[in-house]
Amino acid sequence: MSSSVERGVVVGRVSLLRRFPLRSADGDLPERVAVDAAGLAHDRRWQLVDASGSPLRARDLPELAALTASVDDDDALRVRPTSAGTAAPPLAAGWPERLAGRGARLQDSRAAGAGHAGPHRAGAAVHLVADGAADAPDAPAGCDPGERANVVLDLDPAVAHPGDERGWAGRRLRLGEPGGRPGPLLLVTRTPTRCLGVYADVLEPGPLGLGAVVVLLDR
Repeated sequence: MSSSVERGVVVGRVSLLRRFPLRSADGDLPERVAVDAAGLAHDRRWQLVDASGSPLRARDLPELAALTASVDDDDALRVRPTSAGTAAPPLAAGWPERLAGRGARLQDSRAAGAGHAGPHRAGAAVHLVADGAADAPDAPAGCDPGERANVVLDLDPAVAHPGDERGWAGRRLRLGEPGGRPGPLLLVTRTPTRCLGVYADVLEPGPLGLGAVVVLLDR
């Protein structure tokens, strides 16, 4: 799998994409998604806030963790109980107040006056992790296994091993389309404090699909 491409080396392929449209809820597994400066399209776009506008997370409202969010073809948020499966109809209008009390509502990070700069912290538009990183001999103790990472990488053992991605800070990754067309260009910014993998910013937007070739640049 390894070869020289764009002054870099092919280190693997994208094996899984995860997107979490509603913060603290479970998400969906798109086969293909657009990636822009904010990360995967619709990732962490919405959050539940209380009557005062304060964000509610699963630690405040455990019921959030029992929900699954997805985005339909009209870019509308759909929320279902995780236990009901994807075939279940989405929750009816007004569910935020039924779940979190009077005045609770959904806040869209894209809406004017949303009150924050965007869905992600600076330098963390995309969270990547190698498949098997949690089982690597040098995996940091006590880290979250990366089950909410956006992009899971199947690394080529001839050139990289799970956990090696934590040494990529400051380098660029080109996620190329399987047919040879260029996909997003990422800059690996840092390692998370409490979970495996790495965070990255998006230098060039583009489409991303399963099987995308992962090229590590700037060696």
